Amino acid sequence: MTTSVFSLPVDPEAQLWPLWRRAEHSILAAIEAGRVGAGDQLPPEHQLADELGTHRHTVRRAVETLVGRGVLEIRRGRGTYVARGPISYRIGRQSRFTQNMAAAGCRTGVRILRSATVPADAETARWLQIDTGAPMVTLALLRTGDDVPIVVARHSMPVDRFADFAERFAEIRSITRTFASYNVVGYTRKATRISARLPTPQEAGDLAISASAPVLVWVSVNVDTDGRPINLDASTFAASRVDIVFDNEEQ
Repeated sequence: MTTSVFSLPVDPEAQLWPLWRRAEHSILAAIEAGRVGAGDQLPPEHQLADELGTHRHTVRRAVETLVGRGVLEIRRGRGTYVARGPISYRIGRQSRFTQNMAAAGCRTGVRILRSATVPADAETARWLQIDTGAPMVTLALLRTGDDVPIVVARHSMPVDRFADFAERFAEIRSITRTFASYNVVGYTRKATRISARLPTPQEAGDLAISASAPVLVWVSVNVDTDGRPINLDASTFAASRVDIVFDNEEQ
C-alpha cells in the first residue's frame, strides 16, 4: 500500500483547528519530513484536495498562507513549488550576478527581454550624468538560477559610448565581457538605492510570481576607472528568492 504524502493531522488539539490550518500543517509536515523537498512541485490543487479529503478552496487558502510565509512559491504558468530558500546575494563594489549564483551553487541563465534606444528621463540622466533627453541604450534581462527567475535587470548606457551594446551583448551574453569589448575593464558600483514594493503585472509575469509577492528594487550606478558613469542598473528581484548582503570587505 502506498503511503500518502499528505494527510490531515488527527491529534485532538488539531481537531479544533480550522480545516485550512490543518491542511497547512499537513503540507508543512510533509516538507519537514522530507517527503517533498526544496524545489519540488506540489500536486495540482484538485489532486492535493483529493489526497487531503478537503475542498479545493481549503487547499487554496493553506497554500496562499504558506506562500505568504515564504515556504511555498507560485511560479506563474508552472505551478506551486517548495521554496528553495533565499540565495545570499552579495553587493560590493565589483559583485556580479554570475559570481553570486556560483557561490550559491546555482546554474545561471540569462534571456533578453527587451532592448531599445530611448531618450533619458530626468532621473536616469542624473545618475548617468548626461542631458535629459539624450539617447541611451536600454537592455532588460531576465536572470535565472537553476532555471528559477531571480531578477529582471534593466541596464541603461549612454549611446555616445555604447551605441551597439545590445547587439554585442546578444553575442557575448555577459555584461562584464560586453563592457570589456569597449575596453572598459574593472568598473565598480558607485552607489545603490534599494526599496520594496509589489510587482507590476509585467514584472510578475517575467519573474513568474504572484501579483501579491513583494519585490526588492535596486537602482545602482557603475563607473569606469576614471569615475565616469557607464551603466545604470535598475533591477527587480523576487524578494523571497534572495537575501541581500552588503559586502564591505570586497576589494
